[in-house]
Amino acid sequence: MASAIQSYGVGGALKERTMQLHPDVSSRIVCAMRTHSPRDNRTAALQMVGAVFCIATLAALAHGLRNDLPWQIIACARSAVTLAVALVLLCWTGAPLVIRGNTALWVRSLFGSMGLLLTFYSVSRLPVTDTIVLFATTPIWITLILALLGEARPAPGAWLHILLAVGGVWVMYRPTFDAAALPLLLALAGAVAIAVAMVGLSLSRDYPHVSIVAHFTGTATLVTLALSVPVFNAGTFAALAVPRNAAALLAIGTAGTVSQLLMTAAYRRGNATLVALAGLTQIIFGAVYDIALFGHTPDAWKALGMGMIALGIALNVLQGRRPNAESA
Repeated sequence: MASAIQSYGVGGALKERTMQLHPDVSSRIVCAMRTHSPRDNRTAALQMVGAVFCIATLAALAHGLRNDLPWQIIACARSAVTLAVALVLLCWTGAPLVIRGNTALWVRSLFGSMGLLLTFYSVSRLPVTDTIVLFATTPIWITLILALLGEARPAPGAWLHILLAVGGVWVMYRPTFDAAALPLLLALAGAVAIAVAMVGLSLSRDYPHVSIVAHFTGTATLVTLALSVPVFNAGTFAALAVPRNAAALLAIGTAGTVSQLLMTAAYRRGNATLVALAGLTQIIFGAVYDIALFGHTPDAWKALGMGMIALGIALNVLQGRRPNAESA
């Protein structure tokens, strides 16, 4: 559910700077190149928990606005706030504002925008926990994409992890693939889009990370703004004028931005595997919001499916760490 704010490299020996990533990417393809102290790891884990708490809060706020505002406008507010912060950082650091960019940068921005759109569409149709769990499958799809591109050889157990996660999705929903299954399918498509964006980000090594963030959020803001125009009417304007709704939109954008900052800080400070595992606590936060605020209590099938997905992701993270120990 969150976008990376640091560029990284894929292929060959991955550099230390690749630890400053989207959590799902880091957990699978990043090599830990230095030893972290227990204190650093504790701090990093807490930072990651704070980041995913912001993500769950963002999702809960968006879900709560689903009857008041179109999801396109909510998505636009999310990207616009981060764009504003990125532009301030560009001025502060003197990094360039990239407009044209190369192919890899556009892959990151366009697929990232698609993932953002599908995130907010999904959270407007599905419970918060369901959306979080489905988008948490991103590292599984990254594993598959890297294997298809020949950039990384999948670990022996990777296919089992993929089957476990996909099987968990089926157990959660047991879909009939009619119109009611559309939010589920689009949420999975969003997770794949984010995975493609992250792989594209790995190839965007020619630009400072702040420039990449500005390009992505600028693209996402323009796309969501264009999609907001058809749904903007008198009722929408009246809803935006309600202080509670306006405050929620600002909180959504702020929570998304803070989550990115905390994720980056966590991967800079601590062990990537530990940090990625700490990120799974977002499922717990999402479930608490669902039960406390919306009365969405998962049944036994959903709980089992979520457990299968979380297990597949955790095994994928831990499996991705083994080669590091062997090469150390």
